[in-house]
Amino acid sequence: MTFTRSAAALGMAVALAGTAAGIAGCGSSSPSASTSSAPAKLVVWRMGASVPSQVTWMNGVVKQFHKNFPQYKKTKVVVDWIPWTSNTTDWTNALTSGKGGPDITEMGNTETPGLAAQGALAGITSQVKSWSNYSQLIAGNLANDTVKGTIYGVPWFGGVRGVWYNKDQFAKAGISAAPTTWAQLVSDAKALMKAYPGTYGIGAPSDDTDAIVSFIWGAGGQVAEQQGGKWVAELNSPKSEAGIKFYADLLTSEHVSPSKYIGETEIGAPGTAGPGGAEEDFALGKTDMYIDGPWAEAQLTTVSKKNESQWASFPIPSENGPNPAPAFSGGSDLGVWVNSKYKTADWDLISVMNSTDNATTFANSQGFFPEFTSQLSSPTYSSSPIMSGFAKAAGYTQIAPLNTTNWATADTGKYNIIPTMMKDLMEGQNLASTVNKANTELQNVLNTGSET
Repeated sequence: MTFTRSAAALGMAVALAGTAAGIAGCGSSSPSASTSSAPAKLVVWRMGASVPSQVTWMNGVVKQFHKNFPQYKKTKVVVDWIPWTSNTTDWTNALTSGKGGPDITEMGNTETPGLAAQGALAGITSQVKSWSNYSQLIAGNLANDTVKGTIYGVPWFGGVRGVWYNKDQFAKAGISAAPTTWAQLVSDAKALMKAYPGTYGIGAPSDDTDAIVSFIWGAGGQVAEQQGGKWVAELNSPKSEAGIKFYADLLTSEHVSPSKYIGETEIGAPGTAGPGGAEEDFALGKTDMYIDGPWAEAQLTTVSKKNESQWASFPIPSENGPNPAPAFSGGSDLGVWVNSKYKTADWDLISVMNSTDNATTFANSQGFFPEFTSQLSSPTYSSSPIMSGFAKAAGYTQIAPLNTTNWATADTGKYNIIPTMMKDLMEGQNLASTVNKANTELQNVLNTGSET
């Protein structure tokens, strides 16, 4: 997954490095074919640090597991906490050696296709499709866990970006409803700047790919698509260029975003843990709107609680509305390790971890959403000014190609292709030549891991 602040502050992972070749034969093994007797032990790999709140949540799940499935009442559930920075190495070592691996593993949703391609995950198609929560799963996120028709993971929780704003400022600027089109977004930004001289209407940092791709998708464009087993970059298609140009124009021609955000993420200089940048400016009332996720609330309140009661959100608008632009959905999935001897028990434990109540409780505690459409419209979110906009955005999601093996190398690793492209455009470089260059580089990296 490619949340800008993910590895440092959110515990989210970058795409798994590894072969994207055909699925290994063992990767499609079925949990129903596993040993039926109760295991003495099940090992669960959870990603990140073992903070008290997550340990407490996991302990509660284990108690429910023993209660709901009496046949496993003597099964010991061992939870290993794997740092996101080392999970790729740990997975690879466990797979190649055939030893020391988990029975169940959490994984960032950008990692799931790569793990499946390496043959590290068991196919769980029949279990997912017969699961009581199957019909509630967000379709776009389940599609990310499906490789060549086989489901290798189940969505657990996720987060999306939307637009933060101040309700009181909107009212005083005469804005009665959140914008649903790009034209309305610019008009509202200018109205806010007029009502609050010295502020900027919206923050548009150049190094914020997860926000930028929503504008590409919101114009009907694509970043890249697979054709004949290869990635074909589409940044220079007319629709994609429209989204790229609009985002750059927030600074260059509309002048509703400040130039100081060139080269910055939403929280300031790349690599910083925040707060800073547009996030800090929004909390201080210097920037009227900014793009981020609901997880930002904790950081915002460390800067200032003065306007906290007025904060709210709406989805990133599409070019012409009325539906929002698709938002990149980053989060975690749960999967069954291919070498586990107790795949039926594995799925039974996953079904408890990912029950509607448990998944919702866990997601809420982390500032994310459960992966069930029924929950997104629940009063928990619809009655919350902050969460309601993000919950609506969570129903319109897209992941590819931000889940492909080489995405991290292309975007947040070695090359920073889209951030560099946007920085150049914001500094006045030619649109066509800049986008064409980025498009060629992106296609090469997605397919080979190298720009050339």
